[in-house]
Formats: sequence, C-alpha cells, structure tokens
Amino acid sequence: MKKLIILIVTALLMISIKIPSQNEVKAEIVSEGEEASTIASNQLKRQVPMLSELFQVSTNQLLVTFDRPADLNAGTKASNYWIQSSDMKPTGIASIGKNDTVYPKNSLTEDKVKITKVQGNNNSFLLTFKENIPSKKTFKLIICYVTAPGGGQYNGDNGMQVFVGK
Repeated sequence: MKKLIILIVTALLMISIKIPSQNEVKAEIVSEGEEASTIASNQLKRQVPMLSELFQVSTNQLLVTFDRPADLNAGTKASNYWIQSSDMKPTGIASIGKNDTVYPKNSLTEDKVKITKVQGNNNSFLLTFKENIPSKKTFKLIICYVTAPGGGQYNGDNGMQVFVGK
C-alpha cells in the first residue's frame, strides 16, 4: 500500500512539472482574411534571407552571411544596411546612434561602404568601409529589405547582430 501511494504521488508530481522543452501554446481567434494574410506573411518571412553570421575579417571589413541566397542587387545595396553605435550619436562607421530608429535616410551609404558578393551562391557579402572599424567599440549591424533571388518586395528586417571592433 505504501509503495502504491509513493508511486501515485510520484506520478502526479511528474505530471505537474513543466518540462523545459515544452512551450506554452497561445492561440488567438482571427477572421479568415487576417488568418490568410498572417500565413502569407509567415511564409514570406521563411523565404527571406536572414543574417546567420557576422565576422570582422580585417580592420575595415565585415563578412555577412545569410542562411540562404540573397538577391544580388539587394545584398550589395548599402541602403539595406545600418550600423548602430553604442554612443548617443553615430560615431566611426555607424550611421545611427544607440536610440535612433532605422529609416531609409539614415542607412549606410555608398560613400561610406562598398558591398561585394563573396564567391559562391549569394549567401555571403563583404562590407568594406572607407574607414577602419574602431577597436573595442560595440556596434550593431541591422539589415532590412533583402529578398531572395527572384523574390518580390520585402519590407521587413533580415536580422541584426551586435559586434565589437577588433
């Protein structure tokens, strides 16, 4: 009898413990039109190249790698990239300060950076800045509007990553 009670208490305890790999599921009732647009938006987001790696390869170069091929024109367009400074005002290679919002008019420009495709399948691009990346300074790279080859217009972000100049 004692073993049975211990077994029941143990089973109840195991059932009540939340397993770390279990995620809460949240559902929301939406109209049919909203549901279709949400599904379409999520499908588009999955097809869009997302930043997967960022590496400083020299004193004035960053290597950006996406998780899938990017449109060559979009991937090499300076106005699709922002560098956010950890200072209030943009310093060094940055185009925006730490509290600034991303806008098309405060992106990187062709006179600050040249972006070239790295050999291969349009997954990686090399950003070569006209000035050196300040060492020991924290920045955030923000990428937006980059589409897949042949993809339609995309008005969202492609990811962001913090890095410290070497």
